[in-house]
Amino acid sequence: MDPIKNMMSGADPLNRDTSEEPDGESALRRMLTEPVAFSDSRPPNVATLEEVRRRRRARRAGLAGIAAAAVTVGVLVATNLGSLTSAPAPAGTAEPTATATAPATGTATPTPMPSAASSAALAVPAGPTPAPAAWLSYTDATGQASFDIKEGWSVQTVVRSGPGSDQPPFISLDVHNSANALIAKLDLVYDAAMGTCADPKPFAILDAVDLDIPQKPNKVKEFSEYKGLPWGPSRFTYTIIEGDRVFGSVALSEDRSVKEPLICTYTNGIIAPTGVPFAYFGDVNYLEADGSNAPLAFDSVAEAKAYMTTQDYLDLKRMLISLELWPMK
Repeated sequence: MDPIKNMMSGADPLNRDTSEEPDGESALRRMLTEPVAFSDSRPPNVATLEEVRRRRRARRAGLAGIAAAAVTVGVLVATNLGSLTSAPAPAGTAEPTATATAPATGTATPTPMPSAASSAALAVPAGPTPAPAAWLSYTDATGQASFDIKEGWSVQTVVRSGPGSDQPPFISLDVHNSANALIAKLDLVYDAAMGTCADPKPFAILDAVDLDIPQKPNKVKEFSEYKGLPWGPSRFTYTIIEGDRVFGSVALSEDRSVKEPLICTYTNGIIAPTGVPFAYFGDVNYLEADGSNAPLAFDSVAEAKAYMTTQDYLDLKRMLISLELWPMK
């Protein structure tokens, strides 16, 4: 058994027999000639079975420790260096980075409000307030009429034919706004034709201002008797007639003490002083009930009332109430 043990011992890399390799012929001769003897004693360089098992257990424990250490080192490297599966980006190339979003909480952080001092420092100084538009006084060439116009407006004198073949021509002053749109006219005429209608409509005065214009007394009496109600004084009026739509007119007219519930035509002229023709100053001389000549048209009375808040209405009203009339010299 000793030669066999020696062979097994030589196969074990951890317990290699370093003794000198025996001569094969001498060993064979001894095996054939010498008596066979067995001994329970073992050479000093041969490990027992228990020692072999203990060494194997030690080797396994060592390998396990090495593996655990390797895993720990790998985790530490991965934690500090990150994944190495992707190649590093070339120099000068920015890679997108993921931004971690904090979970929403139920408490909102208040935004600090600027103090009064900082608000004043940051405030942009306001520019100069634009001056209100200037108003100029206009007097016609005959010296019979004078009124105010807004800067940028213009007045054109036009001679128009009388309403009848026996009526002389009369002077008309056409007022144009800054956009050159005709917004009103002043007709100084001794007579005028009024239209008729078969279907009168309800009307109303939405705005009125009495004027301090002298009137021809005999004409006031004449028209009061003709209409069956007192006329005067002259005034500024914003009149509407309710037909298919709400039709409106802004002009000067005579006050009627008794208001008719229905009307065919609303006359906008006023009785002028002695020596001055009738004055028709406004957007139209007569407002027809069917709205055929209405300068204004609305979908409702409320819309017609809202028009009074516009700058166009306020400017037109200011011009009309500024009218002054005198006999021709």
